[in-house]
Amino acid sequence: MAEWNEFYQNEDEQQEEEEAEFSGGDYKVSGRDSLVFLVDASKEMFIKGEDGQPSNFDMTMQVVRSVYTSKIISSHRDLIALVFYGTEQSKNPRNSFKHVYVYHDLDEPGAKRVQEVDALRREKGAQLAAQTMGSGETSLGDALWCCANLYSDIKLRLSHKRLMIFTCRDEPHGGDSAKDRQARTKASDLKETGQSEEKAASVYRTVFCT
Repeated sequence: MAEWNEFYQNEDEQQEEEEAEFSGGDYKVSGRDSLVFLVDASKEMFIKGEDGQPSNFDMTMQVVRSVYTSKIISSHRDLIALVFYGTEQSKNPRNSFKHVYVYHDLDEPGAKRVQEVDALRREKGAQLAAQTMGSGETSLGDALWCCANLYSDIKLRLSHKRLMIFTCRDEPHGGDSAKDRQARTKASDLKETGQSEEKAASVYRTVFCT
């Protein structure tokens, strides 16, 4: 977990740098920060490490919980969403995207959400995830599209739009070049749209569990 904590600390430092870059004179970008966690729910994510080490999914839930609690303390008005892809079940606005499960819509963090993330941790959490979402086919392009749609009902001014992908798979589509192209295209579209609409840095990162 030291590596994950270090990553999150670096994330805070970079956010401060970005805010400094976009401030000058009497003008400074204002508004709420927003962050979407897009988490791989494939079977590979639930495999435990050697000597009973936590699975990649469990470590990811620990990171998500840490961010939720940190936001509640320091920036409770920021918006966070938790979305799973590669699921068997589908749950998203109008169920437009198969194998994408929106666990938390973009909203302010709170104690209830922390409890719901806790419910997905450890062995019982893995069982709950399997029962609730399951593991199915993967289309990262559809998942990114779904995440973009989460912003459509947000009327608030947002200073940043962030999307973080957690996965342990270098080839989530199993060599399907068409799906790979779709995902790259959608990621590019998201970044360009975020920059033009918000007039601020829109950061999209991929975090690979190891």
